Amino acid sequence: MAHDHDHDHSGAHLHGVDGFDSDEFDYADIDIKEALGLPDELPPIRLLPLSELAARSRQAPVPARLAALAEWVGKDGREVDEDGDLTSEELTVALRDLRAEPEEFAFLWEYALGVEWLVFDGDDEERVVPGETAEDWSSDDHERVFAAWSNTLAAVLGETLAFYGPESELDEDEDDDEDEEDEEFDFSGQGMAIAILLFLARREGLTADEFAEVLWENAAGEHDSDDEEVHEDLELARERWEAEYGDPARLLLGKLRQMLAIVEDDDVIRLSPLALAALHEQLVEAGVDIPLLPQTAAELSGSELLAMAEGVTDAEFEAEADAWTAARGSDAAARDLLELAAQGDPGERMLAVAAVTRIGVPAEPALRESLSVVAVRGYAKVALLALAGVDVAEDPGASIPPELELGPEDLGWVATDLLALACDDEYPDPDDLAVSFREAVPLGQETELFEAMARGTHPEAEVVLNHLGKYHPDKNVAKAARTAAHKAASRRS
Repeated sequence: MAHDHDHDHSGAHLHGVDGFDSDEFDYADIDIKEALGLPDELPPIRLLPLSELAARSRQAPVPARLAALAEWVGKDGREVDEDGDLTSEELTVALRDLRAEPEEFAFLWEYALGVEWLVFDGDDEERVVPGETAEDWSSDDHERVFAAWSNTLAAVLGETLAFYGPESELDEDEDDDEDEEDEEFDFSGQGMAIAILLFLARREGLTADEFAEVLWENAAGEHDSDDEEVHEDLELARERWEAEYGDPARLLLGKLRQMLAIVEDDDVIRLSPLALAALHEQLVEAGVDIPLLPQTAAELSGSELLAMAEGVTDAEFEAEADAWTAARGSDAAARDLLELAAQGDPGERMLAVAAVTRIGVPAEPALRESLSVVAVRGYAKVALLALAGVDVAEDPGASIPPELELGPEDLGWVATDLLALACDDEYPDPDDLAVSFREAVPLGQETELFEAMARGTHPEAEVVLNHLGKYHPDKNVAKAARTAAHKAASRRS
């Protein structure tokens, strides 16, 4: 456990954002937003009240163990050796009194020194005494208690993987030839990197396999992922490392569970409310705008309701929309949502219409009024047909009232919305684009829909058609899209 008295937390590569060079940055001092290429703004989030965050913090095993360690050290402190570790005599007593295994205690000791549960005595650096974090934890102030938990999470993320791999076996103060060799994997900083990734992916989460793959991929650094030989070499290297040092993903996930920092459901890992609050604070301090939502659905505006969808699961959004509708009243809620749908972008429009559809029969008056609004007319017709028990897909020959017939512009507008979402990537995977395209456009109707899009008034039609013309892997589809884009440009000019 040899170390300097000053602990650093290095950065690492984060899957899904720009590269983060762990050799270039000191985690404590870096600009996280710039280093990780984070966006200026992320979807809004609702955090638990501070009192509840503090109460949940108290239930976490790791800080409770650290509090016991700080109490054991006491105000008079405990003797340490020149490396800053407990003397062998004190260590023996600590393991006995705290009923800790040596491996567990090694982690606790690093966490404690990393974020000032313990500090070296200013007058006598041969002793450690309880630090500010221990004082915060023992206070009755909710903010200070949660701050102690957040600091401990930072230590767990920053220090845990420092025990993993050959680096953990080297004395940091010695010049060892192995320090100068290029290791196949570098896990320094990966804890914080993957925590931020989990925050970015808080809607969908990560499976345990994805968690492990991201950890290994980022630890491997920059490699040509298309080079099969390189890929095979990395796989063999990973097997050797796991055989010798254990599984880093299991190690880190175990510590995060003991922090109550993650929740797991059907093998999907997400950050817990505690960790979301801690990471929110850190990212906001780094310059990322993440608006806070009111505590209840009744307090949300319609815009806030739609904006929160990017940060919660489908089931959570539906529950929130139902509660929001109940608080507002069905008719008022439907009208508010349809107005937002008419003014919003394709994603917002489809979310709003889906929420209106959940309202059912009470939304019918608002839907009928929307038949005069081009942007939502096609959706309103489909919803009204559904309320009347008519399913055109199941029964193409069903009798449809003339006012609910889907005209070319209705079809073109809805298709443009669907395709705009599929064409959102600046550098898309053509195969993925083809799948999304087929979900939006039935086989054999490509030319007809492209023509409707070119003649319609959707503001994104030309952009979508150009995107399809450039990236769709089917040459005939791409050509038809380019032709339609040309017609749309000519018509608009």
